[in-house]
Amino acid sequence: MITIIFAPPRTGKTCFMTHILNTYAFDRERFKLMRSEIARKNQNGFNLSIPKHCVSANYDITFRKYGYSPRHNRRINPYKLGFKNKFVKTHFNIPYEVIGITEAQKYLNSRMSLYFPDWQSRWYEQHGHDDIDIFLDTQRPMLIDVNIRELAQFIEIVKLEISCDEYKRVSKLKWTIRKIDNSGLFDKYMSSGKQDTSCYVEEVVEANYNVFRCYNSQSCKPKFYEGHLDEDFDLEYSTETDESLEGYIKFLQEFDDELPDNFYQSRTLKKEKNYAQLQ
Repeated sequence: MITIIFAPPRTGKTCFMTHILNTYAFDRERFKLMRSEIARKNQNGFNLSIPKHCVSANYDITFRKYGYSPRHNRRINPYKLGFKNKFVKTHFNIPYEVIGITEAQKYLNSRMSLYFPDWQSRWYEQHGHDDIDIFLDTQRPMLIDVNIRELAQFIEIVKLEISCDEYKRVSKLKWTIRKIDNSGLFDKYMSSGKQDTSCYVEEVVEANYNVFRCYNSQSCKPKFYEGHLDEDFDLEYSTETDESLEGYIKFLQEFDDELPDNFYQSRTLKKEKNYAQLQ
């Protein structure tokens, strides 16, 4: 199943997904199914190792459970999920794999549907045949490719409550969520202004540990500094510090809000060029 988790910024989307993935990392029944499937493949000519668990994600997670040693996810690149093809070397998926993709709109951008490769589209359509579950978090599901949305169920995070102990350390997280079974109900829910209660089931999910310790919620911060190592901050002239007419005119001359060259690439690019960029 594909599950799209959505909510406004800073409301615990990735934290909630991490909690789900943490549960799967210690799921003994799923591990048994994965191990049995790999054993059958090895009996038929493969030479596969057996992972410690079946969870993969595009960000680093340290899974934690009382009485167990910490575990770590397999790190994947969502652009490389798909069937074998001549354009991109794809990941070899684990049977019963659980995949978490944060900021999923980057990889499944609805505005780039024209270039969505067939080898990946078909993989999403058929992922259930290998017993794979996929979780995507995004601010708005409409940012996700329409073909993926039509295959998905949805979880909207309505509220996150954080409890702390006497030392002000996070001890418990509680999410109020709305589960929407399919894209038809999601469309109906959104068109009603999120007022149609027949479209969802509301639940409360609790984590009795500090999920924030399992991952780095600031992992995207380096992107804001990439490419600026040899630069200083852009500092504009201020009329508060320089009241002279000369200073104000200079400020106006240096003010730049024009569209940069090559900001938008041509929509007529061939698919092969787009594939090459994904490698």
